[in-house]
This record gives sequence, structure tokens and C-alpha cells, in this order.
Amino acid sequence: MTIRDPFNTDRDMTIAIATEADIDALADVEIESKRESIPEIIEGFEIDKEARVNRWVTYFKGTSPQTSKRARIVYKAMSQDRIVGYLAGHLTTRFNLDAEIQSFYILKSHQRQGLGTTLLKQFAAWLQSNHATSLCVGIAPENQYKAFYLKHKGQYINDHWIYWADINELYLSPS
Repeated sequence: MTIRDPFNTDRDMTIAIATEADIDALADVEIESKRESIPEIIEGFEIDKEARVNRWVTYFKGTSPQTSKRARIVYKAMSQDRIVGYLAGHLTTRFNLDAEIQSFYILKSHQRQGLGTTLLKQFAAWLQSNHATSLCVGIAPENQYKAFYLKHKGQYINDHWIYWADINELYLSPS
């Protein structure tokens, strides 16, 4: 999928499926995004490069998290041959729901331009193709980015989890 780069309308941004070859770049985006966007709530292990890479290795192998099923996908957003954001998700058994967003980060320089919504809707389409109808995401209560999920009609399960009983709500949410 190709969309216009919000920072240069003469240039396209590409949404593609990430592979194990992207692990290092995915870890870099996660770390940079956390440092820029939520520095006040991150802990050292959350920005440790080796730990992030190891987490991605287990994710691509399908061995984590424990509640996940093997079906999973990682969408990456590319601008000028650089990953600037991604959304990773999988089918799950958590909370008796069908799917879960595992990890979702966009570099601060590319936020608030519709890229997150594009990634979320692309993931929702993948979920539908896998016969999933519900979705959850875990997020720290003090994380300001929970507003993104609430804007997209997510509801609280508890302080740490937001869900959609019907992923069709994502298509009706604002862009």
C-alpha cells in the first residue's frame, strides 16, 4: 500500500509487511519513539537494544506472548527507505478476544499525520481476513497515547487494557 508522505506530498510513503530482516530497524523505531514520545514513563529495559531485538526474534518465531496464536503480522511504514513506524499484531486468546496489538510505534516526527490510523485500519483489514472480530491492546494508564485508541472508539477493559468488541468500529472512527 502506498500513501502520500505527510511531510513531502511529492513523495510516497509505503506500508509493507515487515520480516525478520527488519528486526534491527523495528527495535530502533521502538526505542527512538519511546525516548521521544514517552520518556517520563519508560524503564531501562524498555529501551535496551539487545532486549528489544530478542523480543522481536521470539515474536517472529511465534513463541511470544503466551496468549498469542501463530497468526501474526507486522506492518511497517517506510519513508525514503527508512522504517518510520509499525504496528505488530496477532490472533490471541487474551480476554476471550480474537486479536491483540502487540506493539505500535511511530517516530514522533511522523505522528499526527494519519499514519497511525492508516496502520490501524490496515491491521483491521488483516484481522477481518483472518475471521477476527474483536481486538485488544495493552497500554500503561499514564501513557498519553491511549487517547489515540479511545479516539478510534476503543473502550476500557481495565486501567491497562483497551478493546473493540467489533473491529468494524475502526472503519467508522475518525481518520
